[in-house]
Amino acid sequence: MKYKIPEAITANFFRLPFTGNKNHKVNYVSTPDTVDADCVIFYSRKDTSFLKTIEAGIIIADINLKDEITEHKSQAIVFSEKPKYIFLSLLEKFFSNTFEGGTIASPDLESVKISDKAYIESKVAVGEGSEIYPHVAIYNPTIIGKNCRVQSGSVLGGIGLGDLWHNNRYNNFVHLGAVIIEDDVTIGTNVNISRGMLENTVIGAGTRIANNVSIGHSVTIGKNCYISSGVTIGGACVIEDNCWLAIGVTLIDHVKVGKNTMIGTGGVLIKDALEDSIYLGNPARKVSERV
Repeated sequence: MKYKIPEAITANFFRLPFTGNKNHKVNYVSTPDTVDADCVIFYSRKDTSFLKTIEAGIIIADINLKDEITEHKSQAIVFSEKPKYIFLSLLEKFFSNTFEGGTIASPDLESVKISDKAYIESKVAVGEGSEIYPHVAIYNPTIIGKNCRVQSGSVLGGIGLGDLWHNNRYNNFVHLGAVIIEDDVTIGTNVNISRGMLENTVIGAGTRIANNVSIGHSVTIGKNCYISSGVTIGGACVIEDNCWLAIGVTLIDHVKVGKNTMIGTGGVLIKDALEDSIYLGNPARKVSERV
């Protein structure tokens, strides 16, 4: 995804070593999958082939790669010991997260039922036939589809814990992504669904989420999944269609659950799970096919 920054910047903005065109201006921050010559991204890995081939405006990269990059297609590459920290500091300079004071008026749809005790911000969209229960908080820019139910105590679109340790303290940063809830999704009580940092957090159509579930930022959950009570899903996880996470399951950050797979009660998934499978244990291991 791409987000426009208020003023164009060049590689000189960062006051760090760089290679390339010092005069090239960029107007957006983005993720690598949407990058072009008008964008700045960061890259913390060691794969120099990526840096040599991607066509970005500015890339913030690991300083240890500086001597290995002699040719590249990007306009400029800036080098830092902490590429992600530099990038997130850029976000912090130009963007902010806050909340709107007071309870926002409900959408003007007769078929939407929203409690007057819910807090819903002005850029939230709620589809026809949906119900929002008392003491729900929904922050901008969440989108909820048709025929959904969000029960009491749940929070949609809160800021995830994207903090980084730097200079002997944790540094918190803005989250620019949204929460997208597709049609016919049921969300239980006291569920937290965090907005994405740059990508959206997405809950697929037909999915059921039970009580006391925590879903981290930038998570994607597919269609017709069943997320049982007490599940914790770390940031940037991907859960494909028709999966079942049983009571008390934990997924660490950045793992993927293949389609039609079940993680059994109390399972702790620390690496990707194959599709059409059943996983049990801590750490979770495949025990059989799921048919």
